[in-house]
Amino acid sequence: MKKLIALLLSAVLLCMTAACSPKSSSGTETAASETSSTEEVKEQPDNVLKGYGFKGIVSLTKDGEVIYQYVNGKDSGGNALTVDSSMYIGSTSKQFCAASIIMLRDRGKLSVDDTLDKYFPEYEAAKKLTVRNLLTMRSGILDMVNEGPVEGVSYENTEDKNTAVIKEWIFSQPLKFEPDSAYAYSNSNYFLLADIVKQISGKSYHDFVRENIFKPLGMSHSGFVEEVTDDPAWAEGLARGEGNTSVEPPGLANGAGDVASNAADMDAWMAGLSDGTVVSKESFREMTENYSTDSGASYGYGLMGMAYDGTGHPGAIGTYGALDYINPERGLRLFIASNKASSQSYIDSLPSALLKSFIEENNP
Repeated sequence: MKKLIALLLSAVLLCMTAACSPKSSSGTETAASETSSTEEVKEQPDNVLKGYGFKGIVSLTKDGEVIYQYVNGKDSGGNALTVDSSMYIGSTSKQFCAASIIMLRDRGKLSVDDTLDKYFPEYEAAKKLTVRNLLTMRSGILDMVNEGPVEGVSYENTEDKNTAVIKEWIFSQPLKFEPDSAYAYSNSNYFLLADIVKQISGKSYHDFVRENIFKPLGMSHSGFVEEVTDDPAWAEGLARGEGNTSVEPPGLANGAGDVASNAADMDAWMAGLSDGTVVSKESFREMTENYSTDSGASYGYGLMGMAYDGTGHPGAIGTYGALDYINPERGLRLFIASNKASSQSYIDSLPSALLKSFIEENNP
């Protein structure tokens, strides 16, 4: 940590020195000075990532233009990663599920105040739980991933079989607290939301996302964990569990951690989500509100508050870690993905560390 702080202070001092240096009236010298300043600004995030030994992909855009990229490492086949390589993004996927719910809400198909007995009449606690409780992680439902195990889920089962087993487990567990009385992160919330999307749309959750998000946004290098086959043409950077076509049994990650994507597709997603294309700008603002001011969390609908008034979501699945970051006011969109397990220990802190020099450069 001391080394990282030293690197950050060094980079800031370099930027301050460059900003205070006198500018020559010569066009050539001014251009050289601007180039030097740009290199110094980009040196800071390079040093941060090298200091962590980061393996993976980082891509930062401003107003749709790439202003910084960093690629280091290899895929499961030993080939060098490229900025176009796809990665599993884990819980970063939750915003796709939240957006799907809001899309259906805006079409008049549901209300976030619907109680869950409308969708899960067999669930004893459903009458006091709402769709909003699931979106905001304020349901009190136990986490099927981290508070399990859920017996009977396997790679050999069909998605429908695993889904039935998981729902039976969720519905048999007592709530941790009264709905909306506290915040507790739970993958079960988004698993149930994905099932609601399926019930309302009449198609699988993944088909809904493909048709309503991936295809309209041109996300041709995005898919789901179950789709990584022996011919993963769209997912060059992905690794697979030995003997399996997925990092998770079919259905387990639905809505909660199921997406695989790459930098260009994720930038298209972040743009579409925040600019009124996927949901209205008003609905996007609703998704980014903090519904847990009574806790240390800053959680909206599948989105968290992040550095410099941005929003996004980190994720982890298998050996993969990821994060996306959206800051519409500054025009910044950041995507981070790593196939190195240890990266998850610091990925949450990267937006603040990586964006520092770019934001200070534009706000001297």
